[in-house]
Amino acid sequence: MLSQVDNELLTRTNPNTPMGALFRRYWIPLVVSTELQPDGPPVKVRILGETVIAFRDTEGRVGVVEEACPHRGTSMAFAINEECGLRCIYHGWKFNVKGECVDLPSEPPESNFRHKVKLRSYPVYEGGNVVWTYLGPDDDVPPVPAFAWMDLPDSHRVVERVWQECNYLQVMENDLDFVHAAFLHRAKHEQPVKEGVLSSDLGISPSHPLVKNPYPRQVVEDTVYGQRYLAIGEADESNQVIMEIHYVFPFFTYPPRFAGEDMIFHAFVPMDDENTWSWDVHFNLTRPIDAETHLRRRGLWLDEQKRKLRNRSNNYLQDREMMKRQNFSGILGIANQDHAVTEAMGPIVDRSREHLGTSDIPLIGLRRMMLQEVRRFQNGAAPLRVNPEIVRKVYSCGAVAPKGIPWQEANPLEKEFMPTH
Repeated sequence: MLSQVDNELLTRTNPNTPMGALFRRYWIPLVVSTELQPDGPPVKVRILGETVIAFRDTEGRVGVVEEACPHRGTSMAFAINEECGLRCIYHGWKFNVKGECVDLPSEPPESNFRHKVKLRSYPVYEGGNVVWTYLGPDDDVPPVPAFAWMDLPDSHRVVERVWQECNYLQVMENDLDFVHAAFLHRAKHEQPVKEGVLSSDLGISPSHPLVKNPYPRQVVEDTVYGQRYLAIGEADESNQVIMEIHYVFPFFTYPPRFAGEDMIFHAFVPMDDENTWSWDVHFNLTRPIDAETHLRRRGLWLDEQKRKLRNRSNNYLQDREMMKRQNFSGILGIANQDHAVTEAMGPIVDRSREHLGTSDIPLIGLRRMMLQEVRRFQNGAAPLRVNPEIVRKVYSCGAVAPKGIPWQEANPLEKEFMPTH
């Protein structure tokens, strides 16, 4: 459990909060690149309690700017995107991707007033079919992100962002919970899945190590980029299985996967204190993946605002007959199952009322690290920064080894991932 004070410290990320200030020191995924078309509609995005506008200009350049027009404060989400700039529909003021005012038609032609006006803009990086932005101080911009999946061909990955209606921390804690897969995601019969695909929309087959090990031994290892979590269980009579999850500070994860399975990367970006942008990147380092199959098995059918059609208002279409015969939860879609249980906790779960067990070891490790980092930051220490070339090598890949071999030998942590202290 956490004290209410610590819970507040970790879960509040809006402006003028310690965790919010820390998160702003990192590159943040904002929109999928294909959401922005040259001279297309600007996209309004809520992030860390602020609203920004993203757009792609006539020449393909991306801008991320504050929502309020500096003239009278109306929303630039209504703006006309044309001829390399956003033009406010209220009085026609126009701004380029740098936030510079390039036209002021409501002022006399000889006026130089436009040179005194600026729309706040934010740094932008486009990579991995994602538009990233940075909301922190201009003098502390970190190296651009370089995750394992970002340099792959589009055929080798599928990227999606989804509105999840609860605080980011309960979403991320769910992702580090090995044991929930043995229950929430369990299918009652073996599932016919395509090569590389973990599950069907019903769930994960009973024979998969994630399902057949409901109480594995769990270990937390500190790394230079965050933490690694391991779950050691049984593969068969002769072999053990060592599953791993990687946490890359501040809100990125690689859930457990094995050789031959398509991998997955998650980012859990606070929209505000009670909502999260959940990012899912399915990828394979060596071959194309079946994007349609992954989208279908996840079961997240969305509206134009990226909110789920299966949601709390319709009980995620839980089917009690399905629960009896086909899967543990009665909910279709492996990701929809996760959304159901995390959103049902409420907008921000009260962790002072928890009763944690041995299955919760990764969560405890995560909370300790996050509290340590935010307190260091409050005391004037620099944010945790990692060489992007190290982060590029991080992804999840479990191991199978004969019983009796120490897990440290069966699935060792790379030396360059180990902290020096």
